Amino acid sequence: MKEISIALGGWAARWLIHIWILKYIEEKDIKIKEISWTSMWAIIASLYAIWMSSKEIKNFAKSINFLKLADFDFKTWLLKWNKIENKLKEVLGDKRIESTKIPLKIIATNIETAETKVFTKWLIIDAVRASFSLPWIFKPKIINNQAYIDGGVMMNLPIEVLDWKNIIAVSALKINKWNIIEKKNIFWFSFTTWFWRNNFEIIKRSVILMMKVNEDKSLETKNKNIVLIRPEFWKLDIMDFNKVDEFEKIWYNTIKKYNKI
Repeated sequence: MKEISIALGGWAARWLIHIWILKYIEEKDIKIKEISWTSMWAIIASLYAIWMSSKEIKNFAKSINFLKLADFDFKTWLLKWNKIENKLKEVLGDKRIESTKIPLKIIATNIETAETKVFTKWLIIDAVRASFSLPWIFKPKIINNQAYIDGGVMMNLPIEVLDWKNIIAVSALKINKWNIIEKKNIFWFSFTTWFWRNNFEIIKRSVILMMKVNEDKSLETKNKNIVLIRPEFWKLDIMDFNKVDEFEKIWYNTIKKYNKI
């Protein structure tokens, strides 16, 4: 039986691709020695580490209606996501990281000290919530009087925290080209088209570039046998939480053709 560690990166709804790497690993009878992850991928990794199958995780992902679970804090206009925490507690309960069947390393960023936090002990639900606290969208998670935001700010593909030598690293980033500045002339005036879309796209691209830089740094980790998988399916993006089956079809067909694992 082949033994590997896996480092899986986050990027909003594209975390769903990681269900199918687990399905592939199950079919190939590959033993996972440890898992590290960042952001929403933490949800899938936690469920797998407490011994849910990829099929069970898929069914759970399909049961989540993210729009209904979004709850705003009207003082800050950020998402509290207490509702999603309650949803996750249905399966995670009060389980702790150190009690899982597969060793876990959950990555978050301490916004006060500007340091990466690697959770190897703590309540899974708290560490998961800290790991996917994306700036500008979610409120930071407070743990032991420290404020934590998304781990992808500092380490989106956490290879360097893994102890095992043979590693599969899967990046969920969508890196494609798009013309930011688009002008449209109406009579004597020139307008930037899709003003709000452009602003959102600029913020999104800025976050992607930040994550891409730290992913590339992680890939330079020495003394590791790293297989990088970065699937290119452009039509599925950060808000496609309801397209679980579409992610499965594209991603699983991709990984089956990947002969380096």
